[in-house]
Amino acid sequence: MPPTVAVVGGGISGLAACFHLLRAPRPPKPAPAPWQGFGHLVPSSEDPALLGIVYDSVAFPEHDGTPVTPGKPPLRLTVMLGGAWFRQSFGDPALVAPELLLRRARAAVSDHLGLAGTPTHAIVRVQQDCIPQYTLGHWERLERIQRFLKEQQLPLSLIGASYSGVSVNDCIASAKAAVGRILGSPP
Repeated sequence: MPPTVAVVGGGISGLAACFHLLRAPRPPKPAPAPWQGFGHLVPSSEDPALLGIVYDSVAFPEHDGTPVTPGKPPLRLTVMLGGAWFRQSFGDPALVAPELLLRRARAAVSDHLGLAGTPTHAIVRVQQDCIPQYTLGHWERLERIQRFLKEQQLPLSLIGASYSGVSVNDCIASAKAAVGRILGSPP
């Protein structure tokens, strides 16, 4: 295959450490406004080691389980660290101490959400190649690849978070568009 196609995955990086922190009970005061969404992302210019925090209890309350304190639902969070900057921030993913990653996750929760203290449960997992992060020139590479596929009339569609969009909704939209192109109808 030509080099144009060989670099499809070359500019995509995805290495993250995910932390599922469970705190119980929720803070006594009402949750701050940012907690009312799915979560938040952190620009790499602000903190290259922190990708973002998902407010699991808000996004997926049905997974909260039984409260440790009756009448007070638990607070579940997922902290995502590393990405393209994992090695720079934490070293070799196979050798990094889970305690180091947990300390960093707890610091992020404290800094961003104002929650201090020790979670009642914490799960630390290093998930390699799980979150695509586009590097400089990603869109230009995609345009070259799409142009090549069209010129060569290859029956191939690039679909998924590694190519365009970061969410399930984006993956569904790109799949619908690809099916529309194949069937000759608009998405």
